[in-house]
Amino acid sequence: MDKKTQKEEQRRSAQNHVEASRSEQNSKHKRTSITLNILIILMSLAIVGVLWLVFFLTAEDSADKVETKPKTEQTQKANETKKDDSKAKDTEKPKEQTTETSDDPNVSEVITKDWKAVGTEQKGDHVNSYEMDSEDWEEKVNAFSEATGIDNGDMTIWYVGRGDEPATQSIGTVSTKSDPDKAFRVYITWVDGAGWQPTKVEVLKTNDKRN
Repeated sequence: MDKKTQKEEQRRSAQNHVEASRSEQNSKHKRTSITLNILIILMSLAIVGVLWLVFFLTAEDSADKVETKPKTEQTQKANETKKDDSKAKDTEKPKEQTTETSDDPNVSEVITKDWKAVGTEQKGDHVNSYEMDSEDWEEKVNAFSEATGIDNGDMTIWYVGRGDEPATQSIGTVSTKSDPDKAFRVYITWVDGAGWQPTKVEVLKTNDKRN
């Protein structure tokens, strides 16, 4: 083999070696690229899975809180309603009424009760008036009605006089128009700003003011 041929063979061999190296490098790059792509895909899936798990747990926890809150509010409202109902029932309870005997031979029984004052339209210092056209007289009649349950229009007033404290107490004897013999002696006391308040009712055996 001459030198020229030998050089040609060396050149071809070197060229083949270079091409083989390039081919091997390309294969390595492809394998590396594939591996990186696979890793990227796996990491992406992992991130998506973690995000989905976090979102799912957060949504479930929020749903539990939303569901629990109305129940708590409903329970509180129910308790408040029960309290309000209890207060209303306590307010609606009838005032206790007691009856007693009396040393007065003309009194069959004495009735006491926690009556309220009937209210007043009077201004300034109170004056215990017995004028039938006065505002104080009308308010006395309202107190007699409150104590006996007799309507003002159905009431006969037999007597109105001063009590033990003339400035603040009065006594009246009243009955219904249809049954004058069934009379009541009513004791009332003036309460500043609130009007006349019944304090005691005596049921009379006979109307001692009729004659």
